[in-house]
Amino acid sequence: MKPFDYRDSMEHLILIKAHMLSLKSHLKQLPELYLKSSGLVSLRQGYLDLRMIIEEMMLLSVSAHREAGLELSKTLQQNYSAEKKMQLLERVNSKFFPEAIRVVPSDEDGIEGVFAAVEEEHLTRELAKEYYCQSGNFLHASSKIMGEKEYFDAVTRLERFQTLTSVLLHTFEVDISGRGMLVAGHLQLEEVGAPMIFSARYAD
Repeated sequence: MKPFDYRDSMEHLILIKAHMLSLKSHLKQLPELYLKSSGLVSLRQGYLDLRMIIEEMMLLSVSAHREAGLELSKTLQQNYSAEKKMQLLERVNSKFFPEAIRVVPSDEDGIEGVFAAVEEEHLTRELAKEYYCQSGNFLHASSKIMGEKEYFDAVTRLERFQTLTSVLLHTFEVDISGRGMLVAGHLQLEEVGAPMIFSARYAD
């Protein structure tokens, strides 16, 4: 087996973190901007961040294979259907979506910690698909004026997405190849600096 090359994976993680921080910034001001044109613009930018976070996660899942990444990039640019995008990804990499994990102490001699599944609610593949589809409603101009309930419901959805995604990517594992090349890392959203990849292995 060839050694892992993290460079492309790290680039996608860095962009995911940047969009998460951008989304966090928009969410801070959105409640105060209702009835202002800047509020609608900020809301749209928040949903653009949401969409880009999901697309960067898609590209992360094929980051070990540059040709697959280039082909997927073309599809993301040309196809607006979240369903079709994820169907494509499932054909390339059936385990394309990150899994939320935590490192817990191990009882085995010589092993300090093991990976365990996260019970806390977090972003799943199906939820990501729903959020991606909903985001399209905010990325196009509309002749319909957005009402107060619609505006604040949209803000609440963004807040929920941020929370669920933060839990997912706090510590995660993802197949970056479709061939069992697994990496685990931290997004380090609340810390200064780049995300971290702390483990790599080939699936059994």
